[in-house]
Amino acid sequence: MSAPAKTPSLIVGIDLGTTHTVVAWAERDAAPGEIRVFPIPQLVTATEVEARPLLPSLLYAPLPGEAPADPFGDAPFAIGEHARRRGGEVPGRLIASAKSWLCHPAVDRTAPVLPWGAAEDAASLPRASPLDASARILAHVRRTWDDAFPDRPLAAQEVVLTVPASFDQVARELTVEAARRAGLSARLLEEPQAAFYDFMRLAGAEGLDALLARSGGDATVLVCDVGGGTTDLSLIRVARGAGAAEGRPVEVSRVAVGHHLLLGGDNMDLALAHLCEPRLVGGTGEKLDPARFGQLVLACRAAKERLLGGGAASGGAPAGGGAAAGGNAPAGGGASSGGAAPAPPDEAPVTVLSHGARLVGGALTTRLRREEVEAIVLDGFFPEAPRDARPQRGRSGLVAFGLPYERDVAITRHVAWFFARHAPEARGPTALLLNGGVFRARRVAERLAQVIERWGGPCGGPRLDVLPHADPDLAVARGAVAYGLALAGRGVRIEGGAARGYYVGLEPPAGGGPRPAVCVVPRGAKEGSVHAAAGRTFALVVGRPVRFDLFASDDARADRAGDLVPLEDDRFEALPPVAVAFDAGDAARAAAGKQAEVRVQIEGELTAIGTLDLACVEVGVPAPRRFRLAFQLREDGRGARAAAGEGGAPGGPPEGAQGGLPERAQARPPAGAAQGGRRLDEAREAIERVFGKGRPDVAPREVKNLVRELERVLGERATWTTETARALFDTLAPSARSRRRSADHERLFWSLAGYCLRPGFGDAGDPARVAAVAPLFAERLAFPQEARSWQQFWIAWRRIAGGLDEPLQVAIRDLADPFLAPAEQRLKKPKGVKPEALDDLLELCASLERVPAGRRSELGAWILERTWTDRDARLWAAIGRIGARVPAYASVHHVVSPAAAERWLDHLLREKWQELPSAAPAAVQLARRTGDRARDVSDRIRGEVERRLVKAGAPEAWVRAVREVVAVEEAERAAFFGEGLPVGLRLVGE
Repeated sequence: MSAPAKTPSLIVGIDLGTTHTVVAWAERDAAPGEIRVFPIPQLVTATEVEARPLLPSLLYAPLPGEAPADPFGDAPFAIGEHARRRGGEVPGRLIASAKSWLCHPAVDRTAPVLPWGAAEDAASLPRASPLDASARILAHVRRTWDDAFPDRPLAAQEVVLTVPASFDQVARELTVEAARRAGLSARLLEEPQAAFYDFMRLAGAEGLDALLARSGGDATVLVCDVGGGTTDLSLIRVARGAGAAEGRPVEVSRVAVGHHLLLGGDNMDLALAHLCEPRLVGGTGEKLDPARFGQLVLACRAAKERLLGGGAASGGAPAGGGAAAGGNAPAGGGASSGGAAPAPPDEAPVTVLSHGARLVGGALTTRLRREEVEAIVLDGFFPEAPRDARPQRGRSGLVAFGLPYERDVAITRHVAWFFARHAPEARGPTALLLNGGVFRARRVAERLAQVIERWGGPCGGPRLDVLPHADPDLAVARGAVAYGLALAGRGVRIEGGAARGYYVGLEPPAGGGPRPAVCVVPRGAKEGSVHAAAGRTFALVVGRPVRFDLFASDDARADRAGDLVPLEDDRFEALPPVAVAFDAGDAARAAAGKQAEVRVQIEGELTAIGTLDLACVEVGVPAPRRFRLAFQLREDGRGARAAAGEGGAPGGPPEGAQGGLPERAQARPPAGAAQGGRRLDEAREAIERVFGKGRPDVAPREVKNLVRELERVLGERATWTTETARALFDTLAPSARSRRRSADHERLFWSLAGYCLRPGFGDAGDPARVAAVAPLFAERLAFPQEARSWQQFWIAWRRIAGGLDEPLQVAIRDLADPFLAPAEQRLKKPKGVKPEALDDLLELCASLERVPAGRRSELGAWILERTWTDRDARLWAAIGRIGARVPAYASVHHVVSPAAAERWLDHLLREKWQELPSAAPAAVQLARRTGDRARDVSDRIRGEVERRLVKAGAPEAWVRAVREVVAVEEAERAAFFGEGLPVGLRLVGE
């Protein structure tokens, strides 16, 4: 292979779609009409390879012994058409919708959570993270491209990778990272813009002139892109340049983009699957397991595409053969050839095959009629909606296959609300561009156009101009290339800048009122322009991590960098926090043990590749340092958020954060609860006296009374703010070795350390604090004969469990299991370890949510065995924590299987609840409805729990949590930790 060229000779557009991946390309000096589609080689059977324009964005894990060919190095997965076929035949081994998972905040998107809902005991099943799955698809594209063009390797070309316009900055950064892992450097482009670039490519200058002529010289184009996983909305303005004279150049700008809507063809397939499921199971009321339901969804997708006609819709190629429509288009990538498509059939079969290798016996079959599909798609997803319609908002969204889909599936209502927000003076758009496979169905396209045209009223205005859309499967990839050509001066470029403004949340005002935020990157900011929050200088501690609460708004108001604005519920969306660690630099700045401060301004820039770059820049010094702010993408601190309003409104910081800007300026505590200044210094001095360098004037009684002394100085422990608690921990932690001075020192150290660091996350410095204390677990106790010291040791680790990573949680279980397992397990106990307070050890282990689900199920089974002879209510409380359908702090992929939860509920329902105060709360945790088939127990079991709760007089909120999908309340999550959380730290739902 030759060395990469210094200057890219090609522009390559990649549409990494939810259901298909498409690649287009052109020479850098090509005309827009010379864009070609790259047919992607892929397995179409276990042994056959074909090059097709559409690569299904699916990964299939072959069964043991299946051993398909692997000509592209995709193992342990197969990618593409063969993956689609086998995934529809073998349940539970297909990774689909990886793109949708990239924007799912309740899951660690870097953890191997897919295929979703796979059995706990499927140890041999290969798994992948959403990030890894996306990278593997892109790596397949790169390898096949390089084989086809050995002298023009893909990594050496200018690559444009498309993303939904509604993707937030985290999802965009994950997409860039997926490309990087595949060996590619890519520039991002919003998919609706790509579709419009393709329209301009096909229309040419004459077509744009005609559009302006029909629109009176100024066109507002609504781009509606309904893909497999998302609905993406954008407004684009087309007008003539200054002077508006005939012959002046046409100017195109993107005016607005919509909110992220996890709503598309996948939802339609799910709706059809729910229609078919009762027919398949014969009206028994039973449900298919998650793996076979996944098969049913794929079968309904294929049936939908056949019945709606016009070739492939958003979901993939029809079962049984060939590429989807557009797949046989010439490599030049023009519009689909003329000739009428065959009339769609009146009905289509839907078949779910049996488990295992047997594909005939045990298969379930029903049929879908075309009128049924049209009724569900048209009436359910494209109903009539006036211009002032708004989407129905619920307290929580629907969940399917682990993904939190939109509660209101009426795309027309989302379109109406989007247009009303961003074009309040207009009755409707002047033109409509449709993209996405669902609009291959003529009746669907006509329905949306009719709904929008009616916004003009009974008298109407100008007729809605529905722009031609040639081959929506290929349009986005081709448009990405057209964009690259426009950057090179070979076509009209769409202007617009940042689709959203970005803001950093500040501390709430002392007297109440909306929380303020400062604008750091204004909406409409141009690529490469650096914006500084002028006049807003922050004093931050160096040498320690600092977290910032970040918000986005697509509101049309014109804020400038540095403007202070109130965080209003319906204008702002909370993003994951950004964090930075400041190096103290030279020792002189941190002399006398004092932590130095650095004064900074926040700068923001929309980069050329389409991501957001935020940084703190030092001010007032000759050579200012620049500290880049990085998004916190992993699941540390998941579930912790300050005061988020109803329905996810930004009443407080985003997930993992708690309070205002720097870690020293957290959310203001209730009146009278503030500590600090001289009182905090006095409290630190009390800790130093006991745990600092040996002092002869410290009596044993002073050690025992330390907590009492701290409460005298600071007030009762329950009123200590997060800031105060962490300050005390930071004073205590450097003297950890001093805990070995006496049994009282050791017991007190663990009591105070655990309390001040609970729940192990929520403050910017907590990861570093947990990392500092983690090695102490292996040291255990210096006074192991003291039962009270063991108790505080276990309690401390339970208190900070939310901050412990999976390896440390597993290490705790490795130590504990021999002492908790039934004797017949014969687990070998470690030498020299004789722990006390085993009940507290059990509570600790029940709180370790990041231990693999199989081992957590095993612990639950051990505890269940004890309940047969032991009536201790703490046992069922522990089982409830282990089997909870919604974790308190971990990613949802750690939840134990519904089968295990049902076994435990079966026993719990036989207990006398009036004698067990923990029975009802445990039942709610085990039977809570999430809407995710991979987590929910059966309807039968849940119905029994609901009836038992009603009989026991349980609170209505508990009954509702079992009956329907509702958000987890703050008090429920806080109860998991067994005590009050630090003042200023609140926990909210997913």
